[in-house]
Order: sequence, then structure tokens, then C-alpha cells
Amino acid sequence: MHLRHLIVVSAVVLVSALAAPATAHDFYATDIDRPGGDYRSFDTFDDAQACRQTCTREMPRCRAWTYVKAPAFWHGLQRPPARCWLKRVVPRARANPCCISGVSGGQRID
Repeated sequence: MHLRHLIVVSAVVLVSALAAPATAHDFYATDIDRPGGDYRSFDTFDDAQACRQTCTREMPRCRAWTYVKAPAFWHGLQRPPARCWLKRVVPRARANPCCISGVSGGQRID
């Protein structure tokens, strides 16, 4: 009887995990850049959440994203407005205060 109960509970947990929205499994971090693997980018006056939501809508093509902030002191990287970079792969994370980056769909974070 215990084996049957374990199988039923496992099936319910699996179905619940598969039915959960992708955003429940997204991961992001401030002061992290994920350079490379871009398939498109766009200017934005919104916050990082808009970049994250765009990536979620474009799954499975979008596997990660980086939002590059646009304050005046980031002249070396890019000028205002901010820019959202959508990634077809999950590049290795690098510490950088310019950015907020995330991984979509519960993928492993390096």
C-alpha cells in the first residue's frame, strides 16, 4: 500500500511542477552580467522586470536575459536608455554592477 501511495504522490508533484508557470522557476540576480549568446536586444525605458517578462514570453528560444542599466556613469557600456539582451544560451555569470541578469525556465545557473 505504501508503494502505491508514493507513486500517486510523486505523480501529483510532477504534474504540479509541469503545470506551474515558467516565471515561478525563473532566477535572476542584480550586479550580474551574462555576456554572449544574444539573439536580439532592444532599448527600454522600463525596468528589468520587463526584460524578464519578454524572455518568458519568448521561451523556449529565450533561455536567459541581461538588462543593462543606463545611468550616466555607464558611458563605457552603453548610453541611455537601458537595453535588454535576450540569450539563446545560458552564458556564465560575471559580477558587474551594470546589469541584472536571469535564467528562464528553471535552468541551471552557473
